[in-house]
Amino acid sequence: MTNRRLRVRPIIAGVATVLGIAAAIYYAVLRPVEVRSHPVIRETVVVEALGTGSVESRQMASVSFEVTGRVKMIHVDQGDRVTKGQLLAAIDDSTFRAEVALAEQQVELAKSTSRRLDADISRAEAVRQGAVDGLERIRALAGRGAASKEDLDVAEERMKIATAELSRARAAQLEAGQAIAAAARRFDRTQADLDRAIVQSPFDGVVVRREREVGDVAVPGAAVLRLAATDTVWASAWVDETYLGSLEVGLPARIVLRSEPERVLPGTVSRIGREVDRETRELLVDVAFDAAPETLVLGQRVDLWIELARASAALCIPSGSVAQVGGREGVFVLDGSRASFRPVEFGRRGRELVEVVRGLSEGDVVLDPSIGRAKSLKGGERVRLLAQPNEEATP
Repeated sequence: MTNRRLRVRPIIAGVATVLGIAAAIYYAVLRPVEVRSHPVIRETVVVEALGTGSVESRQMASVSFEVTGRVKMIHVDQGDRVTKGQLLAAIDDSTFRAEVALAEQQVELAKSTSRRLDADISRAEAVRQGAVDGLERIRALAGRGAASKEDLDVAEERMKIATAELSRARAAQLEAGQAIAAAARRFDRTQADLDRAIVQSPFDGVVVRREREVGDVAVPGAAVLRLAATDTVWASAWVDETYLGSLEVGLPARIVLRSEPERVLPGTVSRIGREVDRETRELLVDVAFDAAPETLVLGQRVDLWIELARASAALCIPSGSVAQVGGREGVFVLDGSRASFRPVEFGRRGRELVEVVRGLSEGDVVLDPSIGRAKSLKGGERVRLLAQPNEEATP
């Protein structure tokens, strides 16, 4: 009995080995691969260019004073909306006001001097006219022998003196006019300095950053506030250069804020960059919001999809169903219980759907070429279709 058991054990072990090998062969070769299937349908295929970037304003401005002074008041803060011409900040203007008052006094003084000189000219003209009349009388008398040569010489001398006084008065008046003009220029300059003691908003916008506080010394060119215009706010995104031939101003786009991933905002391509980054091979595309949300924050991250082309009621399959075998593009279809590769000509390629031009018909079923982690379907493999929702698996 013992010897019989000893002879049976090797037989059992051999059978088990054979069964194990058979099972391994079955699972490795004969066992069907589970795959998903997709029907060929008619749907709208949208070709889009994907970009990532941030919310930016078309116009930014650093608001600063043009004169030196101590900041007296800042009327706005970060996040405040401002309108064009609105008073934003002011520096201590007491010195400028004193200079304006002094310049105004100098203008009035120069005008007063000019008025006095006007009177001097009137008097000098009258004196000269009297001298001219007296000279004419003396000449008439001298012609009749009723006046001496000395009387004639005295009359001529008086006329010359009167003429010289009139010329002097007129020259003084010219200088007074120049003094008035110079005083007026000084007044305009001091008034301009006084006007520069405040800063106003150059456009409708929002305060992005506040750089100074009350009590700080402001110098020309040093920013007090940084503003962003709100009339044109867009998503400025980097798009791969491969889309450059299809990009056009006016194309529709979808914008998604990273802070609100469930909300899709419509937009329109407004500007296309003309320089590609040498490292990333991307270019900047600016997409304006059709209606910018009130909560928009400059600099926040966005994703956008620019619609490059659209095919309505196109014969199509999911993008993931496209396979490549031997350098040819196509799909896997079910041939009996095995997968069979079929070359297909494709048209427009969207993010989710690919247009079929030739090789498939509506209602055909294609197989998903991906069958697991880093594994792909091969032609001739036995397959088993995974159940679709509300369906049973196909054996």
